[in-house]
Amino acid sequence: MRGEALARRPRYIPRMSKPTLIYFASRGRAELIRLVLAEAGIDYQEHPVGKGTPPRDGRPTDFAALKATGALPFEAVPVWEEPGGFRLAQSLAIANHLARVHGLAGRTPVEAAQCDQWLGAVDDVRVELRKLVSTPADQRAALRSDLRSATLPRWLGYLDRLLRANQGGSGFAVGDAVTLADLALWYLLEMLRDNGFGEALDRYPALVAFAQRIASRPRVAAYLASPRRHPFTPLPA
Repeated sequence: MRGEALARRPRYIPRMSKPTLIYFASRGRAELIRLVLAEAGIDYQEHPVGKGTPPRDGRPTDFAALKATGALPFEAVPVWEEPGGFRLAQSLAIANHLARVHGLAGRTPVEAAQCDQWLGAVDDVRVELRKLVSTPADQRAALRSDLRSATLPRWLGYLDRLLRANQGGSGFAVGDAVTLADLALWYLLEMLRDNGFGEALDRYPALVAFAQRIASRPRVAAYLASPRRHPFTPLPA
């Protein structure tokens, strides 16, 4: 049976000198992970995944071939690997792990819970945006109109209110230091503007100013300007 076949599959354990992020050559679900790594100043390498692509460093990059090695716990990416042999799947699990290790998960249990609240809200908005991918092309204009006029103003209002509840909205999403929540919120706001929803965002000056502050952080700014960052891929029009 399939489960027995997977159990018999030889485990591929790569030899590496630095942590490795396995993902497609795109932003997607790995981008928050990359932002955490940038803010934390962590040196890492990427193992790009593609279809029909040649091996790199002695192991496949082709998605089907990589799955066959057993390196992907759920046969999906992203996957994070550390030199000691630790391997972790699921994008939020990876981002949370790195945030905890590098002091970006909040300073207290309450702040950690608030970070989780932000992550949940950001994901809820992303779910709304991802409807553009599954909606038939002839219905996308109507969906975009609804996003602009109703869905996004409602959610941005929630996010603006939550941001301003912390020290008037002039600092961070949680507490008085940068956390994973700030990076997740910043990436969402960038995604909204890049996909043509900037007009909805501009109604909330606190969110606009917040986005500018996070993008200006030295390590984040360096990452955003670096060739390491993958190009923007727009949602369907």
